[in-house]
Amino acid sequence: MTTFQMEAFITLATTLNYTKASDLLHMTQPNLSKLIVSMEQELQARLIDRNRRGVSLTPAGKAFLKSITRIKHLYDDAVKTVQEIEAGVRGTIKIGFLSTALIHLLPRVVSTFTARHPDIQLELYDYAFTPLMSALLDNKIDVAMLPDRELDKISHLEKKFLYADDMCVVLPKNHPLNTGDGVDLSLFKDEPFVMIDPKISDRDYDLVYSICMANGFYPKVHLKVNTLNNLLLMVECGQGVSILARHMEHYATDNLDFIGIRGSENAFRMVCAWRKDQNPCIPRLLEVIDECLAEHPGP
Repeated sequence: MTTFQMEAFITLATTLNYTKASDLLHMTQPNLSKLIVSMEQELQARLIDRNRRGVSLTPAGKAFLKSITRIKHLYDDAVKTVQEIEAGVRGTIKIGFLSTALIHLLPRVVSTFTARHPDIQLELYDYAFTPLMSALLDNKIDVAMLPDRELDKISHLEKKFLYADDMCVVLPKNHPLNTGDGVDLSLFKDEPFVMIDPKISDRDYDLVYSICMANGFYPKVHLKVNTLNNLLLMVECGQGVSILARHMEHYATDNLDFIGIRGSENAFRMVCAWRKDQNPCIPRLLEVIDECLAEHPGP
């Protein structure tokens, strides 16, 4: 039975008038009669009583009307849902992110987006960099907000720039090499370094190495830690210095300073990345991100 047959029967059963029903359905009365007869033959039941006084429903017709109306509503809802998903106005976006790098931006985006698009659900997943990249490439998430490190080498990814930040030496306030922003990193070539374990985030580890090498030395790694909090704690305890983006200062105590590295201004670049030709809801998320960045640039 086709959806048009359902609609035709519902229309006739509601109007109880072949002329009105056929006009509403934009078909001739004889064709409507043939369609109803074919339905009755298919169901092996008489649905309509036809007599001189007009049209009425048989007991079977009344029961069928109740059920077919419910089925038609379910079908219409299903069609609407599918069309809305395809149009990107209904669905789910799974977002992976580095919480330490999006302390202000992500809450603004989520708040604005959910108010504007109540039929699109956001699912948020906090990762370290390496598992975040893996989740994006393995289709476990739709969008990743992460540092822009060699993403151009991955052909099937699109990306959008979010913000840039300075790379800084992190050290105790009373450290003898704390000379303020614009420091020459080579002054720290003999200092012990505290770094995130490459098993947790190999890209963070590699980034520190590359910055140090660009300044003429290899860092002397004294400690490897598994979290940002542990890194900051070890630096505060005098176990070494480290290198982080300036926005990480939000997580540090007043006993630490973040001093900008000469030549590493805006070296930290945060982007939003997603797979090409994937979730149709993503363009709506990007629109909200643009608006939030226009109002408050930065993390």
